[in-house]
Amino acid sequence: MKRSRYINIDVGAISSISHRCTGCASPGSCCCAKYEICVRVREMKTIIGALPLAAKYCPWLKDENGFDNVFDETERGLFAIDTHDNGLCVFAYHCDSGIRCSLHSAALQIGMPPHLLKPFSCTLWPLVLREPPGAMLSITGEALQFPCNRTRKGKPAISPEIIDSIRNLLGAAVCGRIMEAANKGIQKIRVPLQGPLAGGI
Repeated sequence: MKRSRYINIDVGAISSISHRCTGCASPGSCCCAKYEICVRVREMKTIIGALPLAAKYCPWLKDENGFDNVFDETERGLFAIDTHDNGLCVFAYHCDSGIRCSLHSAALQIGMPPHLLKPFSCTLWPLVLREPPGAMLSITGEALQFPCNRTRKGKPAISPEIIDSIRNLLGAAVCGRIMEAANKGIQKIRVPLQGPLAGGI
């Protein structure tokens, strides 16, 4: 089946919440413990290259032979990241500001945009990509179960943190079209599929 060069955007849903990661207090309220995170080979290789930095925040990533294998192949070319017994991702760690991602922290440490190092699905969240046919970018239906997400009203029409995620995933030009639609109250639009998001479909 020919891949679509366009994606539908649920502008109404994306405009409906604010998102701000402030660090969860416990795994029970944390996205890092809620989902099974799977990565493709290219993502896995990127993460493996960052293990020395991530292990500074998560020392359990090391073992007597160097670094632990934290990936389990679930299907050909797709690997699930291991979790602790409490469900928390092995790349998550506790600090004074709550639960944080060691890959995010490692990226900031070396001056890299975190979305270039973190798993695609983590960069996407609380946005969710509905699979083809009819691929659509929307908000996960569970968003308001987490303290980092709140019902949104007022201006700007889309929260700054979600705008940043969209810009990272689809590029500045497409992000501008989505923001324009939100400001006009348009609920759904169709935009060219480009940027890192094109690799996620």
